[in-house]
Amino acid sequence: MIKHLFFSLFFLLVAGNLYSSDKGKYIKSPDGQIAVEFNVDNEGRPFYNVSYGDKKLIENSFISFKFKDAKELNKNLAIIDFKTDAVNESWERVWGPTPIVQNNYNMLKIQLKETSKLKRTLNVIFKVYDDGMAFRYEFPEQENMGKVLITDEKTEFQLSDDYTCWWNPGDWDSDEHLFSKTKFSEIDGTSYLKNQLTHSFIPDVKAVNTPITMKTKEGIYLSFHEANLTNYASMTLKCDTKNLKMTSALVAWEDGTKVKTQTPFETPWRTIQISKTAGGLIESNLIENLNEKCKIAETDWIHPQKYVGLWWAMHVNKYDWEMDKNNHGTTTEISKSYIDFAAKQHIESVLIEGWNECNPKQMVGERKCQFDWVTSYSDFDFPEVMRYAKEKGVKIIGQHETNGLAGKYTNEMDGAYDYLNKLGINTVKSGYVGAKVPANNYQQGQYMVEHYRLAVEKAAEHKIQLFVHEAVKPTGISRTYPNLLSQEGARGQEFNAWGKPGNNPSHTLILPFTRMLAGAMDFTPGIFDIKLKKYRENNQIPTTLAKQLALFVVFYSPVQMAADLPENYENNPAFQFIRDVPVEWDDSKIINAEIGEYLTVARKEKNAKNWALGSITNEDSRDFEIPLEFLDEGVKYRAFIYADGEKAHWDENPLDYCITNEEVSNKTILKIKLAEGGGQAIYFKAID
Repeated sequence: MIKHLFFSLFFLLVAGNLYSSDKGKYIKSPDGQIAVEFNVDNEGRPFYNVSYGDKKLIENSFISFKFKDAKELNKNLAIIDFKTDAVNESWERVWGPTPIVQNNYNMLKIQLKETSKLKRTLNVIFKVYDDGMAFRYEFPEQENMGKVLITDEKTEFQLSDDYTCWWNPGDWDSDEHLFSKTKFSEIDGTSYLKNQLTHSFIPDVKAVNTPITMKTKEGIYLSFHEANLTNYASMTLKCDTKNLKMTSALVAWEDGTKVKTQTPFETPWRTIQISKTAGGLIESNLIENLNEKCKIAETDWIHPQKYVGLWWAMHVNKYDWEMDKNNHGTTTEISKSYIDFAAKQHIESVLIEGWNECNPKQMVGERKCQFDWVTSYSDFDFPEVMRYAKEKGVKIIGQHETNGLAGKYTNEMDGAYDYLNKLGINTVKSGYVGAKVPANNYQQGQYMVEHYRLAVEKAAEHKIQLFVHEAVKPTGISRTYPNLLSQEGARGQEFNAWGKPGNNPSHTLILPFTRMLAGAMDFTPGIFDIKLKKYRENNQIPTTLAKQLALFVVFYSPVQMAADLPENYENNPAFQFIRDVPVEWDDSKIINAEIGEYLTVARKEKNAKNWALGSITNEDSRDFEIPLEFLDEGVKYRAFIYADGEKAHWDENPLDYCITNEEVSNKTILKIKLAEGGGQAIYFKAID
């Protein structure tokens, strides 16, 4: 009866985008394509529906909360008030794929109150954009709800059909899995239980992490995630594959509690990005728009950058991380050699990691030592390295590997940042390898969510920029704290160094439509020594060299690492593209896209007429005709093209590439060919 009532009313909406009746509350996106209905049934159970055009996407999805010391809030609720609003504004990014973001939505706020004894109140706020919809829960301060221990948030997403899905398992401790592509009814994470990860906890093989991206048989694309994850636990989604329903499943504390808080409080936004094209998902600004405005008053110290460092050398075992082994990488002299390379190649920064002493007298659990983030190994003179870098005009990026000791890092964070301030460093890469301490606090749980936020806030106080590995998933917080430049939060390049299974050629074609919808990712592209014969002979990377170049454009991040060893770049003409490609942009265009298959992106260099283009494919070769209509009108360009060679193949001949150049304009239609597992990178330099 509910279903019939909803859809008979839903398609009789008045011309406006906001509508209310005794039967329910309705709201549409500004363009009228996305529609949401909210109501309560005869038992007082709240539910919502979502539609795109005439396609029902989400049907009769109920919402409820369970508490440790209070009655479940799931029924006997009545709509006692509501309000609507329409917002159309824009805001300027500190950095991003485009400088200006349009924030245009219609809002519906529903006030619910129990009709039973406790009379508890709950507000549900919907925002509907042209690129998706979102809702959050708001618990006002009230007499019968003070301290709150949430044991379950049950937000349902009832799918209307068996959609095709790209998903990762519901791992509370890691996002570093390869994605699966299945029908929703076929989701089963059993095969992920045995994996190569140092730490992984998958409590339910029928749950998935977010973002999870879907495609309907009509060709509509959806991606489910959350925005503004603050003082709350991360959301995974439990999948009822028989009934085609997802239900929120929050990551728990050790005692089983999901969230510890008190009124008033609000939850993160539950988000659905919606598009009629795959590329439209990438162009969506929904996640950022749902976060608070920038809280940093002066942001001129925040700047995107390109960098090099010893990271890859340690992953392929050229150097060791620790000094107690025979081949420590981060010595004063080796660090100076990287500074020399950066200065020669006009790379702005050098990442210094593996510099600080790990004290073997301070053992915790499985760890053989503890870092203190201010004491260098004896073979590394940090002040001397800083002096040398300044002399060469190169910036230094510091590194804080916590070894998962989040509690210790929390206590020593101010001192660690102070030390870097004194050295003159304002960018830090942090890492959290290992089980989290205090024990039984999962990477995606409330404790770690609050820890990661504290690290960002403290860094902002010290005017330090961060990019974080082994991090909580991104949810758009970089809008509020743009000193959080990038995060890992997915299976990155390092898995290609460690051996099979590495990352298959399709992996780089799934990330932009899943993980990267949540925010920038530090993937570390640019590997030229693809066969790794000298250090990891049997670990050939599943890519062509041209594809590694294309990733600098296709994968957006304000920090980009030229990850390979300097000797693999020296005297290689392909390195010129890495030198040329910017990290700051005035515009970005998705030229073509299909999840897991191909993606072509063009970006305009900030404060210049130059453009760059990257195109990548999966295991299949491709031929594209690319109209260059995105180039500036009336400007001639020299296109420097880095393409797969005639015999290039990701497995059989990955190093075959060719470099050509030609004059083009925005009237040109460029033919490009991508080899199996390959790519193409182009730098369009305006001709004066």
